[in-house]
Amino acid sequence: MTYIYDVMLNFNQDFYEFYEWEKDDNIYHIKRIHLMKIDSEVYNDILNNKVVLSDDILFNIFNKCEYFDNKRVLSIPYALMITDSYRVMAIMMNSCGEVIKYSSLLLEDEEDVLEVSDKLGIIKINYKIKDKKEMNNLTRNEKLIFNYIRKDLNKAYKEKDINKLKYLYYEYFNKESDDIKFIYDNLINILNDKINDKHYNLYNLIKLSIHKNV
Repeated sequence: MTYIYDVMLNFNQDFYEFYEWEKDDNIYHIKRIHLMKIDSEVYNDILNNKVVLSDDILFNIFNKCEYFDNKRVLSIPYALMITDSYRVMAIMMNSCGEVIKYSSLLLEDEEDVLEVSDKLGIIKINYKIKDKKEMNNLTRNEKLIFNYIRKDLNKAYKEKDINKLKYLYYEYFNKESDDIKFIYDNLINILNDKINDKHYNLYNLIKLSIHKNV
């Protein structure tokens, strides 16, 4: 395997493109990390599924990924960069080999890595698919909005805040109902729809109502 040096990574439980990185994210300034070239089918499996890598991969990369932390150099026990010469991402594993976090690369770093990968041969790796990840094609901001709405609806339903639920239901559907279970179920179901202006409006109404109650 080849080392890649001096790149920025942003590990998250979900894969986010570099333009979705946020200023409060914990960005790693990587000193060095192993690069492994794999075929596109394996790359897709790792990206789209919950995958466990074999022990031999863990053994070969253990503590080899290093990053700068102020004046210190620390290591990430199990981290690796993978590419199929078309795409690149970094992955972080736990001690059992399960891929738990993902990172895209900044555009300039990605271009440099892809150039290096053209000179590498494909490595066959052993892995198993533990489960298929839920693919909802939401952006990071859209996920945040949906999670925010879901959390507030669950709280209102648990506390039997019928007035709030009736208000949100009317604002979204332009209808009225006194059945709290019916209202809650219908509002929760909208989170399965493609995000639209009414979702954003509901999100802003919830934020406004919470701030008024603080």
